[in-house]
Amino acid sequence: MSKQDPNKTFLFEFDERGTNEVSEQIMDSYNSGYIDQETGQIRSEVFQVNE
Repeated sequence: MSKQDPNKTFLFEFDERGTNEVSEQIMDSYNSGYIDQETGQIRSEVFQVNE
């Protein structure tokens, strides 16, 4: 395994459309009841979880 260059710089781009899509998916999960709003945990007793 090769070592990474500690001086290497990274460029991250902010994609507003992508951010909005992810936010919408998270809100859909909360609104559907898949993610419990109080604890933020997946409600596996209600939904089948494939891990």
